[in-house]
Amino acid sequence: MAHLSIILIFSIIFLTSYSYCQQCEQSSDVARFDCYPESDASQDKCLARHCCWKAPLTKTNSTTKQPNTFIDVNIPYCYYPKDFGTYFVQKTDQTDFGQRIQLNKSDTAYMPHDITSLTVDLIYETEQRFRIRIYDSIYRRYEVPMKVPVIEKKVNTTDYEVKITEKPFSILVTRKSTGVILFDSSVSPLIFADQFIKFSTRLSSSLVYGLGEHRQPLAMNVTEQWKKLTFWSRDFPPVQNTNLYGVHPFHLNPEFDKNEQVNFHGQFLLNSNGMDIDLQPLPAITYTTIGGIIDLYIFTGPTAQDVIKQYWDIIGNPTMPPFWSLGFHLCRYGYNTIENLLETIQRMHDADFPFDVQWTDIDTMSSYLDFTYDQKNFHGLADLVRALQSDGKHYVNIIDPGISSVQSSGSYPPYDDGVKKGIFITKFNSTEIITGKVWPGVTAFPDFTNPNSIEWWTNVASAYHDIVPFDGMWIDMNEPSNFVDGSMDGCTSNNLDNPPFVPNVLGGTLYSKTLCPSAQQYLSSHYNLHNMFGYFEAMASNAALKTIRKKRPFVLTRSSYAGSGQFTAHWTGDNRATFDDMYFSIPAILSFNMFGITHVGADICGFGLDTTEELCTRWMQLGAFYPFMRNHNDLGQKDQDPASFSWEAQQIMKQALIMRYALVPFWYTLHHEAAMISRTIVQPVFFEFPGDENTYNIDQQFLIGRAILVSPNLKAGATSVHAYIPSDVWYEFPSGVKVPNVGIYTDLDAPLSKINAHVRGGFIVPMQTPGANLMIGRGNPFTLLIAQSQWGNASGNLFWDDGDSTDSIETKTYNYLEFSLTDANRVTMNAFVTNYKDSPMRLDIVKVLGVNKPVNSVNVNGKTYKSFLYNIPDQILLVYGLDLDMIAQASQVIEWTFTN
Repeated sequence: MAHLSIILIFSIIFLTSYSYCQQCEQSSDVARFDCYPESDASQDKCLARHCCWKAPLTKTNSTTKQPNTFIDVNIPYCYYPKDFGTYFVQKTDQTDFGQRIQLNKSDTAYMPHDITSLTVDLIYETEQRFRIRIYDSIYRRYEVPMKVPVIEKKVNTTDYEVKITEKPFSILVTRKSTGVILFDSSVSPLIFADQFIKFSTRLSSSLVYGLGEHRQPLAMNVTEQWKKLTFWSRDFPPVQNTNLYGVHPFHLNPEFDKNEQVNFHGQFLLNSNGMDIDLQPLPAITYTTIGGIIDLYIFTGPTAQDVIKQYWDIIGNPTMPPFWSLGFHLCRYGYNTIENLLETIQRMHDADFPFDVQWTDIDTMSSYLDFTYDQKNFHGLADLVRALQSDGKHYVNIIDPGISSVQSSGSYPPYDDGVKKGIFITKFNSTEIITGKVWPGVTAFPDFTNPNSIEWWTNVASAYHDIVPFDGMWIDMNEPSNFVDGSMDGCTSNNLDNPPFVPNVLGGTLYSKTLCPSAQQYLSSHYNLHNMFGYFEAMASNAALKTIRKKRPFVLTRSSYAGSGQFTAHWTGDNRATFDDMYFSIPAILSFNMFGITHVGADICGFGLDTTEELCTRWMQLGAFYPFMRNHNDLGQKDQDPASFSWEAQQIMKQALIMRYALVPFWYTLHHEAAMISRTIVQPVFFEFPGDENTYNIDQQFLIGRAILVSPNLKAGATSVHAYIPSDVWYEFPSGVKVPNVGIYTDLDAPLSKINAHVRGGFIVPMQTPGANLMIGRGNPFTLLIAQSQWGNASGNLFWDDGDSTDSIETKTYNYLEFSLTDANRVTMNAFVTNYKDSPMRLDIVKVLGVNKPVNSVNVNGKTYKSFLYNIPDQILLVYGLDLDMIAQASQVIEWTFTN
């Protein structure tokens, strides 16, 4: 009997071990999903979670045929077994919006307060938009306080098909036309605890775009790369592999089917809590968030631009910026005195640089107090601002959210009035205001989710505007930044300040250099709302400016969340004066255009470190093609305004600025299209050439609209650029010379005096003769740059209004024109709306590229016109001196005949 007992025991051990081995068996590391994402993983801790522990498999080097010794540190040792306990479907109901599914599970998972009863809503919102909501069946949880479309009726037809597996529960979403997987949660178990929510899905391909704000290349190729991205707003100069200023959990994923058709889809997780997103080579994506619910949107495109429009339908379209904000902006931290500021402005004027907006940083303030200025060092600031404005220029000042709480009672209205209105963030379970430390010392932090905050913010801003009539608001430090961890009194020991799981945040705690997550705001805890601080401040600032100026607001924010583009522009933060930083600005502005913040740029020439003449010249050339163009640098760094450099560098920078100002009608029309029809302003090359695999990783070139390809020089000392010219008709800009070879990489000549840009055949680009600033130049004559396609046609459009009104669309007080080239010899200008007549719109020049036969005669509106030139070698037709009133009649025609 003893022998039988021993045999039985060993049999049980063997069967258990065999079962364990079966459930943990993996053919490849890429199929592992992390069961212990914390930093202190061990075998004992892993097995305590009923998960598998095994060192990653080594791969054989394809060249040496020997095992690799390097193992990616992100490959999990601890991973889920195939039979890990998870949810099953208890009940399914058909609803008006789709399906409601009740989930349950018998065992709790490894995180505290596991929720065993969940509800899943599958909402068929539109033909191209599917929404998955998973939440606690019993208790209401925090949800993102953002207005999104509420769909109560299921759409009749969809581009996608949805299948549910009941046990274990999973969701599969495929594209009907191709069968390609868009979402498949079966790859890993769903975990849903109070402060730890985790789910995964397959990706359709290894290329991922988006997921900001992070310093990274445009394309994340996870073919052989594991990547962790952390989402928790943080004040830190942009470096790689770190959570930065903003949070945008949206990504774009291309699909490649067996017929070589390329489609795109996107996902957006509407969740504002701290989060890690892991990418792995399966390929797959894993979302791990520490609060809220699962509220996931799937957008089926099928083009990249379609996906962006579908995403913006949820988060809102970008705001239409004031016209003047498209010009050149100049700033620095460290003017220090009004004399230095005046000297810079005069230097720019004397050097004859186009220049629109002067900014000042915190050195202008009195003791770093918001809504003040130093009346000793910046005496006469108000007069200077009014002088700038009388010359057509504008002024923007900085405002930080930290409001000094230690000024003598009655001496500082921003704090006194804020206390009276109860708008400051308070401590946990208390009415006591929580304080931190920022530039002015001990500070309180406004709660912009409080409905009273907008009136308070408007009042304090208005009072300062009566003294210094600023034109825009620069809201900085709004992650929110804090020079101490949590507060002046530390943080609590509760699970908001010390949750059971902390994402891979810089500093290791959620309160590192920001507020305590337990701090209380009007709508919820700071734990839930931290990532939206900049969003709500931008909303309040936008509203305040509308009230104060009665004009179109201009706000620039550092911290942002999905949807912030409705209220604000963005810059990429405290970069440095390096060529690497200049390069990383390109994927940043492309990503933020996807995120719906289209008016975006980087600090030109670099914020930190001293710039060099070569770097600043190259960066001014590149910056001329940013949507938002500002030169800005740090305290203690040498001057880097364009007029501070050698005469030779000044001339190059001036040409870049003239090029930008000439294109402002094109830029302004693109902003109109972004606001009205959801189009990105700058975009990756693959947006327009999705069938060309050479374009998928390009992030050292980009497109303005669909028409202009920019290929900057991003390397020190280089005199050529290795650039890809997609397969289409292209002409050098601004010369108009046709590019002979396309669909290839080529080395473009790029001396310091030149930035390579090309205009694409098939497009008509409206331009204008530049003025000293945009307001002075508004009445200057226009030019139409017409780039013929291979079929001899082209089209374009122009939106024009007063540049400042908030209601020009509603009142139709604008002009809208469309241009077309047909039959290689006939340009038609159609004016569809012509209600704005306060500024002349006169067409002076029509420049037609790719005219491959000599031109014999030109007619304008049926009459012979003599003022034209035809350049035979470059095949360019120039019709000049037209002086046509562009809105005088509904349709006008310019046509030409060719020499036989």
